[in-house]
Amino acid sequence: MLTGAGLLDDKTSQLLSILPAIQSFMSRIPVGVHDRFISFINLVINDMTYLMDESLSELSQIHNIQVEMDDRATWEAKPAEYHREREGTLRSLERVASSHTPLSRSTVELLKLFTAETKAPFMVPEIVDRLAAMLCYNLKALVGPKRQELKVRNPEKYKFSPRELLGDIVQVFVNLSGEPVFVCAVAGDGRSYSRELFERAVRIVVKNGIKAESEVAQLRVFVEKVEDERMILVEEEELGEAPDEFLGMLLLLFVLYFVFTMTRLGF
Repeated sequence: MLTGAGLLDDKTSQLLSILPAIQSFMSRIPVGVHDRFISFINLVINDMTYLMDESLSELSQIHNIQVEMDDRATWEAKPAEYHREREGTLRSLERVASSHTPLSRSTVELLKLFTAETKAPFMVPEIVDRLAAMLCYNLKALVGPKRQELKVRNPEKYKFSPRELLGDIVQVFVNLSGEPVFVCAVAGDGRSYSRELFERAVRIVVKNGIKAESEVAQLRVFVEKVEDERMILVEEEELGEAPDEFLGMLLLLFVLYFVFTMTRLGF
């Protein structure tokens, strides 16, 4: 796992510079390097997970400090030492957020472009469940109940554009919406996914003109597919394993059928 902002910045810049060549290559991935490409995708997902977690956490903390400072009466009542500590924390958060936020957006853009070009490498078992869970988690962060915590003053200072970020994440869902394996993976995400979450995302996307009508329609169809798959999963869970009494009855019926058949055959 790369955690140094400088290393991540350098790696992301290099990837963006050779993106046209990568896009051309992905449509004809040689079998011999398929595993390596999957390892590369894994690395992108790891970086996106880390950077999104860091940047959104930092923005939330910045929001909390700004709200605290805006309450002038309470803020002025605090001692000077407390002011210095919180102001120092704010400066530190602003510094790292200015690095992590644009980097996280770059990794999301890479994922959006990759999934537009090729689907199969993202559908392998070691990738698809992690990808679905990560996308749902970040969608919830952007449009869920805690989205207000990401509202900061002068978001351009951190190169934070929630609408564009939401648009990119929605596009990844749209890009992979026709893959049954991905539909199953999203349906199986019990941590973040909900129909209400995606309906809220659709409302925000439509209200702000973030995606074209055709893409919104694809997202709606995708949600219906996920809901159908979730119903199947729920039914399977409710059925569960057959009780011992039922298995015993099946065994008895099998024995009776066997005896009846043997009798008719003259044994």
